[in-house]
Amino acid sequence: MDRRKLAMILSVLYITATTTTLANAQEAAFSESERRGLATCLSKCPDGDKACNNRCISQAQTKGRIWADDVRTCIRACRAGARPPVDQILGCITGCRLDRIVQ
Repeated sequence: MDRRKLAMILSVLYITATTTTLANAQEAAFSESERRGLATCLSKCPDGDKACNNRCISQAQTKGRIWADDVRTCIRACRAGARPPVDQILGCITGCRLDRIVQ
């Protein structure tokens, strides 16, 4: 195999690996609009309605994202108690490690 072919193959492999890694990293990011959507959904749940909280969390797990149990617990804690306003839930959710997903 001549050096040009080898260089071309290595270049293609490098570009493929780099692009795939960057794409996966971008998919894991949880955008501000996604955070706001999750907070809005949670704010509509009746007090103590765990099923509603779980539906909101499940709906937010798009793009192949699945959160670990500690992240889900953090999100649920943001909705504990009397109906907090969306901005308060959003502030709490921002403190959760939403970009930590199960691989």
